[in-house]
Amino acid sequence: MTAYLSVGNDLQRRVLSPLLENPEGEEEETPKPPTLEEYIPRPGTRGQSRQAFMTEAANDSDGSDQEQKPDPQQVSSDDITLNIAVNGGCFLEDVNSDDEDSISDGSLSIPTDDFDTDLEIDSDEWLNPSKADHDTTGRTKYIKVCNDMGISPVSYFVKNLEQKELKMRFHGLGPLGIKAISIPLETNTNIEILNLQGNGIDATGAKSLCRVLRENLFLTEVVLSENKIGTEGAIWLCQFLKGNRNLFKVDLTANEIGDSAGQSFYEVLKGNPVLKELVLANNCLEENSAKWLKESLTDNENLEVLDLSWNQFKTRGAICLCEGLQENVGLKRFKLVMAGLGKSGAEAMGVALKQNRTLLELDISFNRIPIEAAGAIAAGVRENDTLKTLKIGNNPFESNGAMVILQAIDQNENSAITFLDFSNMMVKIEFAEIETRLAESRGLRVVNEGVLPEVHPKNGNYARLSAFRRDPIETFKKYAEFSGVVLEKVFNCKNKVKIDATEFKSLIKGSGIDIPDQHITVLVRSLEVDGFICYWKIFEENGNGSTHVSFSESVDEKGNAMDKNKNRPKSKDSPKLDNSGAKPKSAKAKKKKDKKKKT
Repeated sequence: MTAYLSVGNDLQRRVLSPLLENPEGEEEETPKPPTLEEYIPRPGTRGQSRQAFMTEAANDSDGSDQEQKPDPQQVSSDDITLNIAVNGGCFLEDVNSDDEDSISDGSLSIPTDDFDTDLEIDSDEWLNPSKADHDTTGRTKYIKVCNDMGISPVSYFVKNLEQKELKMRFHGLGPLGIKAISIPLETNTNIEILNLQGNGIDATGAKSLCRVLRENLFLTEVVLSENKIGTEGAIWLCQFLKGNRNLFKVDLTANEIGDSAGQSFYEVLKGNPVLKELVLANNCLEENSAKWLKESLTDNENLEVLDLSWNQFKTRGAICLCEGLQENVGLKRFKLVMAGLGKSGAEAMGVALKQNRTLLELDISFNRIPIEAAGAIAAGVRENDTLKTLKIGNNPFESNGAMVILQAIDQNENSAITFLDFSNMMVKIEFAEIETRLAESRGLRVVNEGVLPEVHPKNGNYARLSAFRRDPIETFKKYAEFSGVVLEKVFNCKNKVKIDATEFKSLIKGSGIDIPDQHITVLVRSLEVDGFICYWKIFEENGNGSTHVSFSESVDEKGNAMDKNKNRPKSKDSPKLDNSGAKPKSAKAKKKKDKKKKT
């Protein structure tokens, strides 16, 4: 048996059998234990230490103890020796290998010249990928896709791929354009807000965007309004929205989404715990969708903003939505404009306001709420302590209903409402008094059409306001004529300069025209176009001319002439003036007789 452990005689006695007795009885010095430096190669002495620990295999057949030094020229690369240190460590080295750039695996010596290691990686490319030839925006991919599809790349899209928000509103992309931009958007890591409003995506383009919703993990807001996606496209999008975990807002306004998509939206709101805002306004959702959305509002606790305005709900569907709002515990803003609430729906909404404790803003404008149902809304507001904004304008309950709701807010000491919208509604003088008091004590701000003219002391009588509404321009000219003001000197007739309502009112008040504020408001509405006052219409010919308002004397609501000195109607028996302003002949004759008597 060939032994692969061999050392010198003296060294063998000291390492392998240091306790053997001396057969000749000679006293020997106690051997010193070997140090670690004798067995571990040090830098610069690799060859010397290797010679000290490498020996040739001993011959077991003759049992000779003589040491035979190995010849470095004759030892092959397969001869490996095992070096044993005192601490049990071992070193496997090739006898014949003096190349320090080699790796030993215990049996073979492998040179490392032909291998790449991580030390040879370009650190600049690794730490700065943007400097390398690596497109993280998808720009190169988009241009290639456009060339393959035979369409022109959109330069705006290429320039803004590195922005946080990409607004491509009304670019006319169409289904092919959407398909082209969807490919780079799948891997884009910069864009977080994507606005594709009004691009004619339709159902085909919606399918292309589904891959973006599935692959892109950086988008947080997607606006797809006015794209004619339709019911089919909405169902496709909902399939991928269920599993999406990075989108916070989805806007699908005005996409002709039908009633059959209601169940798909229910599944999205049930399975997506991340979505915070869903806008489905101006679509074709009806009663079936209302039932599914009711279940969504009952189960979902994460959605904060829901807009269902201007759909095709009827009273029954509106009641379902109010019942869902009653059970909801997460919604903060709810828009239900033009939803057909009516009397029954308003009563259901009043009950929901009593129970809900998370809603902060409610918009139920244009809902045909009659004066009989205004009390139900007032009852809900009277017990609610979380709602901050209530928009309930453009409903037919008029000033009396507005008064009931405001009184309910006044009676609720815990009410949090700071903004109240009664657009296109005129209010009573009592309403204005309560509004002023609440504005000072609670900071309440109310929007309304103004105080009713028949009870407002500064706005003149009702008959005069009615005449002014029929023909405000011609009546305004009468006001100017009666006040002795030449309108051509007040306004620049030669050059049509755009002025806003504030400047127009300032010009009228500064000119000295005696006209009530309510009449000025009506005049401004008749002359306003795109936010500016077209005052030159005052000097154009008006074909109506049928309205006549007398400024020489006042009239009451019944049409009786009012005395200027006394605030009472003139008697019907009092003498009337003719067109020339002269008194009747009988009065003249009587006066002449009196003069003759005196003379």
